[in-house]
Amino acid sequence: MPRRLEIAPSLRWVVDEQDGVIRRDQAFDAGHTRRSIGQRLATGAWRVLLPEVYLCSPSEPTRRQLLVAALLYAGPLSVIDSLDACHFHGIRTVTPSESRVHVVTPWGGAARSRDFVIIRRTVAPIEQVRTDRLRYLAPAAAVVATARRLRSERRVVALLSEAIQRNIAGYNDLVAAHIQGSPHNAKLTDRGLAALGSGALSAPEVDFAKLVTASLVLPRPEYNAALRLPGGRIVKPDSLWVDAALVHETNGRSAHARADLFEDMQERHDAMTVAGLTVLHNSPRRLRLHGREVISQVERCYERRAGIGLPEGVTLLGLAS
Repeated sequence: MPRRLEIAPSLRWVVDEQDGVIRRDQAFDAGHTRRSIGQRLATGAWRVLLPEVYLCSPSEPTRRQLLVAALLYAGPLSVIDSLDACHFHGIRTVTPSESRVHVVTPWGGAARSRDFVIIRRTVAPIEQVRTDRLRYLAPAAAVVATARRLRSERRVVALLSEAIQRNIAGYNDLVAAHIQGSPHNAKLTDRGLAALGSGALSAPEVDFAKLVTASLVLPRPEYNAALRLPGGRIVKPDSLWVDAALVHETNGRSAHARADLFEDMQERHDAMTVAGLTVLHNSPRRLRLHGREVISQVERCYERRAGIGLPEGVTLLGLAS
């Protein structure tokens, strides 16, 4: 009569805590043998997800089960990295691949990229945010790690600016994470942080700032400076030439697609105009396709108004933090 396999009751708790995923050594600790594991795999009751990591079910793994499996494979010091971590923290500029899981581990770890798991090793401190079943890289480090994977400066700026604008990671936190990271693929992130450090807060604003920098007429404006209008209202125009009381706003269709947001934009424009400021608007698409025409119009307007200063009752409060 074959020996009856004694499985510890704690195994079910471990499996539940790990969303139906288990590591080989955990199964052994609970009383399983190589033979019993092999039988479950042979009959399809269990599935191999990664070397020595199993799904205790014949069904297709969910996305979360793949994330759990990646951490079990990579070890207890590993955390979910870059694209997947950004998605968890609420970044929408980038989207993780459904067929890949990115994981970061301390330098010197034994785990290597395998199957659907992409391993990155780092000498930097790994700060994490934990959920019941998963560990994610902290927001600033996740954003910077993702920026290093991008090959477009515009996409890098869009990613960094989204993190700042949505209060997912502060500018100083992003700079610190960038400094701590490897110099590999750092150039575009260098440029993106430098552009945002000048005061611009989005990729289209950075596009406009580049046009201004190339101009032989325009001085550097104040980017996102706070103005108090007569009556006490505070506004932060994208670009402001104080000496000419001239404002440029970069307004994309997608950012103001909702009727209430469009009305807010219009009302803000009207409030600045009533206060005596000249307000110019351009879309991100026009900046990209007709930049020379846009900047020529701004130059002509600036030359007509240079030296008049801010209107009475309009006060410069300072720059956006």
